[in-house]
Amino acid sequence: MQSKKFHPSILLTLSAGFILVLSTITTARVWGQEKWPVYLPIVANQPDLTPPDPGEQVTPEVPGGEVPPGASATPGASATTSPDASATPATVETRSPGIPEPATSTPEPGATPTDSGTTTIPSTPTATPGSTPGTVPTPTPTTPANQPPYSPPGGLWLTEGELNKLPTSGSAWDNVKAAADGNAATPDLSDQDSNANVEILAKALVYARTGQTSYRSQVVDALKTVTDGQTEAGGRTLALGRELAAYVIAADLIDLQHVDSGLDGRFRAKLRELLTKRLDGDTLQETHELRPNNWGTHAGASRAAIAVYLGDQAELQRTAQVFHGWLGDISAYNGFSYNSDLSWQANPSRPVGINPTGSTKDGHSIDGALPEEMRRGGSFRWPPASTNYAWEGLQGAFVQAEILARAGYPVYEWEDRALLRAVEFLYGINWPAQSDDEWMPWMVNKIYGTNFPTATKAHAGKNMGWTDWTHGN
Repeated sequence: MQSKKFHPSILLTLSAGFILVLSTITTARVWGQEKWPVYLPIVANQPDLTPPDPGEQVTPEVPGGEVPPGASATPGASATTSPDASATPATVETRSPGIPEPATSTPEPGATPTDSGTTTIPSTPTATPGSTPGTVPTPTPTTPANQPPYSPPGGLWLTEGELNKLPTSGSAWDNVKAAADGNAATPDLSDQDSNANVEILAKALVYARTGQTSYRSQVVDALKTVTDGQTEAGGRTLALGRELAAYVIAADLIDLQHVDSGLDGRFRAKLRELLTKRLDGDTLQETHELRPNNWGTHAGASRAAIAVYLGDQAELQRTAQVFHGWLGDISAYNGFSYNSDLSWQANPSRPVGINPTGSTKDGHSIDGALPEEMRRGGSFRWPPASTNYAWEGLQGAFVQAEILARAGYPVYEWEDRALLRAVEFLYGINWPAQSDDEWMPWMVNKIYGTNFPTATKAHAGKNMGWTDWTHGN
């Protein structure tokens, strides 16, 4: 995909010292049926849009955390990358051409001051090994040197051909079959902790593999609730982003268009509505384009699923553009609003969703770290303070990536395999995928040919699951 260029048209200086650039993106049907020029705010170093949410089921945050005996916290250290001795370093511009430097923000009370160093990326990057917090070693995965780029055959999540090759025996099949045979909760798009979405997905998968219509009937009933029940009312875009994608994939798996064309028409209209419906002040599109954390990645996953299901190429291309920017290509997209604590960023003057390859800070590798999630455990220190937000953010990212990859975008290769580096960073600090994150290593191993540890009968996550069956063979 070719990146769209930004053409700044309006420059506003705000009283707080921030600069807001309104840039004209290409005219496309993004906000509705008509074609409108889209103006996107390019904002950096803003106050936190996502304070700790007591409703999110993630590992409790430990701001400041405890430093294990013998270790020392090192806030505020300068960030650099470690060049390969045989490579010629190439200094990266601090901003994309045509985009002014962001104004310096005032850190939040208690936040660690950040540096403004420029990241230098080696021509042949070599990641610097980082210190490993914790006492339990994690097996080091390996990537085959000749592993070809992942090239899925299409489909929204799985093709009929792929499904027909999957086994109907073994622990992984037993896992998804048990979920499909259970009584699913009532769909609720306003409940960010509902498991109904992945339970209905299990029924859709088992129907698609076996053809047993009793499973399909339960999926149809659930889709009627999603379509006609206004269950998103009173919720937030975090809940909508987490919940919706699995229902869209389920509709595709049962071929809703041919099973119940009337319901499918209403479902499609509902999906179009949910792209721009305001929930607690935000829309799904806005959340994807403004929040460079778990809110944004989950919103992007559901946005991608909607775009593919509706056959909306403009929406899909925009989703891919924003995702590319989150992975680190700010020339593709640079409209995110970051927290003022940029201490986990490799280069605070050009914040990104995943740190670039070879990045280090105070001698520790932060290559692949998700800065906007890591700082939610606390400002930069080593070992890092505990937080599960990094894996939570990756849940949305991997669903978003898989949908885009199947639509033809080489997302898994973008930014030096940013998603693989993110997983490698977490295993490198002994933060393995656990509980509702267990479905992701199955995908990573399938995509990249790695051998990250996997769980038998892996738990489903907030927006996806059953990958021990779908991606484990």
